[in-house]
Amino acid sequence: MKAPSAPELTELLGPGAVLPSTDALPVRVHPSSVEQVSALLALANSRGWVVLPQGGGTKAGWGGGTGICDLVLEMTGLNQLVEHEPGDLICVAGAGMRLGRLQEIVSRAPGYQQRLMLDAPQGSRATLGGLVATRASGPLRTRYGTMRDLLLGAQFVLADGTIARTGGKVVKNVAGYDLDKLLVGSNGSLAVLVEVALRLHPVPSGRASVVLAHATPQRAASFLAALRRVPAVPSIAEVLWPERTVLVQLESSPEGAERQAELVAAIDPEARQLDDAEWEHWHRTLSSRPWEGDGVVAGLALPLSRIPNLLFLAEQMDQKGVDFSLSLRGTVGVGEIRLPSVEGTVRGFREALESMDGELEIHRGSGVVGQMGSTLSDPISRTLSAAVKRALDPRGTLAPWRVTEPSPFSSGAADGPDCG
Repeated sequence: MKAPSAPELTELLGPGAVLPSTDALPVRVHPSSVEQVSALLALANSRGWVVLPQGGGTKAGWGGGTGICDLVLEMTGLNQLVEHEPGDLICVAGAGMRLGRLQEIVSRAPGYQQRLMLDAPQGSRATLGGLVATRASGPLRTRYGTMRDLLLGAQFVLADGTIARTGGKVVKNVAGYDLDKLLVGSNGSLAVLVEVALRLHPVPSGRASVVLAHATPQRAASFLAALRRVPAVPSIAEVLWPERTVLVQLESSPEGAERQAELVAAIDPEARQLDDAEWEHWHRTLSSRPWEGDGVVAGLALPLSRIPNLLFLAEQMDQKGVDFSLSLRGTVGVGEIRLPSVEGTVRGFREALESMDGELEIHRGSGVVGQMGSTLSDPISRTLSAAVKRALDPRGTLAPWRVTEPSPFSSGAADGPDCG
């Protein structure tokens, strides 16, 4: 198989689309149109080249991290705003637009205060397509969900160059299959997103927050269970361990947020409302956890009924002196944890979590930990993922290493450079 060359790709895509590279790195291309993406993938698929789609590069290690590839497809050139209808709370943008840029644009609409309610880690620098591909989210998931809930439709290019659309531009849409949802969390292994239609939300005018500090595992779990029964709708309900802290944010009108905060604070005599300065301190903490510091960072999910078990495990880890950082969406049962880069520690935590009917998905890891695999360990999920991959990308053109066993794919560029 002949490797891709810069002159051939320049002839196909035009000047400026092929970025400088060396023999130690894969060829990097920077398309500026859907047609260029289509032409490039059609050529790569016919030649047996392996392609890695890439957005802002903020989550390059997610979904299996690195692998052998021939081309890196940098999507930040497709960064145009296609449409913004503030009255309908929707916008359409190129998949290469960065989240920070989108928030800036939609916030300037005269007479409206809107934003995409997504607070993924390193989110402002991440591209919209990358956020779809990685299914990344943060504490706001408690109320607003993930990109799966915010994505209304998408335009994408399949591995053979076919351009397709799915979904629509309205909040309620029943036309066709939900293929756009299939792309959420696919880590660029099924198709290349080129355009996304997104649901926006108005920015609430009022905010109030509550903290439960110095909690035991049982007290924190009981507080969360009661929170789910209180007539309040938290935007954030985050458990931080080993800080033994539960943070709750309520957003509504000023009066509505205050009333909800009173109801939440009444759950436990040790809970209290925070002033604005205190909340800003905790908000800065939330935005960086658990990514600050060395170690493996993984996403986790478990049934709500097993949250007490997880918090007891976290307390035991703290008592043993394990250096970790847990952030859990306490009314949803998902979150992230940072663990030491020691295979036995990570493997032991994964096994403990799976005994609670939970799952661990490694997002940042190194060394021998990487051999554990980053994606879900459930064999049924992996079998289904491999079947979908075979249907949409039978030649394994798009990041085949991001489909875990029992996928039959191996890299078509065994002697090529690493991609990450």
